[in-house]
Amino acid sequence: MEQLKQQWAELSAKFAKLSQREKWLTTAAGWIAVLFLLYTFAVEPAQVDHNAKTVRLASLKGQIGQLQGDIEVIKYKLKQDPDKDVDKEYTVLLTESQDLSLRLSNVVDSLVTPSGMAELLEQVLEKTHQLKLVSLTSLPSEPITRDGSDEDIGYYIHPVKIELTGNYFDILEYLAELEQMKVKYYWRSFNYQVIEYPQAQLQLVVYTLGAKEEFIGG
Repeated sequence: MEQLKQQWAELSAKFAKLSQREKWLTTAAGWIAVLFLLYTFAVEPAQVDHNAKTVRLASLKGQIGQLQGDIEVIKYKLKQDPDKDVDKEYTVLLTESQDLSLRLSNVVDSLVTPSGMAELLEQVLEKTHQLKLVSLTSLPSEPITRDGSDEDIGYYIHPVKIELTGNYFDILEYLAELEQMKVKYYWRSFNYQVIEYPQAQLQLVVYTLGAKEEFIGG
């Protein structure tokens, strides 16, 4: 302690011997040193910490802004009808189904009835007496389904198979008579072969459409 007092006294004596200008410069240098130390150990760390917190705050504000944007998107989606796309697709399919049903209905109305199919074949056969009826069979009805699915659309195919024998020209006449009928029907298969010249055999499958799964007899 005494040594510190002695050193302070020596410094004071030296300071007292300085001129007024030297005293002022020494004092100014001392304050500058004090301020530098104060800045280095107190102000600068605080400034660095403040800058870091400012950067962090800006980053957090950016994240909050992004989260608020995400929240608004989620709110918007929650307000939307989750079944909107499904309902739209259903409406399209329903319209297609109704259109298909209407077209099928128009087609069916123009066709010979399932119950009249076998009768039609026999009536035409009566006009060509040279042919011999071997068999006339109603095949099982088949539901009409949508492409790529098993969905039944409410209409059925009613096929009829007729087998007869006769010469080429009589068979040709029979087919021509069928083609000239005013009522409509569809051809499914046609098989003609000569058994023993001039006799030949014809196997013909035709069909019509109906709204009921009914056995049409024969």
